[in-house]
Amino acid sequence: MGESRSVNRLEKLGVQFPYFVAPMVGISHVAFRELVRFYTPPSLQPLLFTEMISSRRLPQENVGEVDSLRTSPGEDNLIPQLLCNEESFIEQSMHKLRRLYPWGIDINMGCPATQTLKHNWGVQLMHDKSKAADVVRFAKKYTDVPISVKLRAALGNEFDEAYLLEFTEALEDAGADWLTIHCRTQSQGHRGYAHWTEVEKVAQARKIPIVANGDIHTWETAIAVRQNHGVDGVMIARAATARPWILWQIAHGLGLTDKPANATRDLPPLTPEDEAQEYFASILRLSCLLEEFYGDHPETLRKIHLHLTISSRWLFFGHDFLVRAKRSRTMAELRDFVNTYRDGTTQKMLASARI
Repeated sequence: MGESRSVNRLEKLGVQFPYFVAPMVGISHVAFRELVRFYTPPSLQPLLFTEMISSRRLPQENVGEVDSLRTSPGEDNLIPQLLCNEESFIEQSMHKLRRLYPWGIDINMGCPATQTLKHNWGVQLMHDKSKAADVVRFAKKYTDVPISVKLRAALGNEFDEAYLLEFTEALEDAGADWLTIHCRTQSQGHRGYAHWTEVEKVAQARKIPIVANGDIHTWETAIAVRQNHGVDGVMIARAATARPWILWQIAHGLGLTDKPANATRDLPPLTPEDEAQEYFASILRLSCLLEEFYGDHPETLRKIHLHLTISSRWLFFGHDFLVRAKRSRTMAELRDFVNTYRDGTTQKMLASARI
């Protein structure tokens, strides 16, 4: 299955495989990134993101020891995501992030959480295109790696096509190398249907690459959005917690035959039953990775409970699994439960989970 889009402007930045797993608060830690890499053919050279990082905290933090900035040995193609709006903090943060040898830096202008809005960052920056453009200029001033911006398609609950075009033009003029647009409104948060058509005219108007995000549940949808809406790339978010093999599925759907380096199978999970079984295997693997990087502590258990809270929504009987899994008080106890549950039930994975 090939793609109809003839131009991939991301290729100018060295990106050959224009599909990404999004930065997610509390989820995109080093253990999850390692899980995604385990299921991804290395030839794809996937770009992966850190969790959202505060530019106000980062200057005082020890890179490599803070949970959100912990990396695995030899981890490359990494993009830290930064919450920022002031030049002095951006300068200090860029200096700190050099220690990670990042492929690029992503600026968050889409987070609608209250705690981000009160600092005039996240989606709040979309209210002032001049300020937002300055943030991009500051970032470009203090690093030579590509700068991307992740933003919303609309403020509040109404789409304003003219303003979105003006806003993205300001970011482009300020030097942004590419943009990711979450095709939901600020009011929608992570819920409801994404409006992918809102990004089409942006992709046509901008000279820099445009990536679509939001409501991408399956590999078929990821490919279709890029084919049908004129974007340069597609970013998958919460569905990747349930399907950490989704990049492998996309590659397979595009006719690529490579498989992950440590794969015990020739093809990615494709049927609802096969995906459900692999889901349980992925949770077992994630639990071991979390314990490896963070130890068997209550905070580590909270990390996997958050992962389960999001990912289990794609299981047909996900609520039952989640409730029982969250009774576990240690990682070993969780693994025992997952093994028992997997062997004693027949599950299917849903194509879509409305969250």
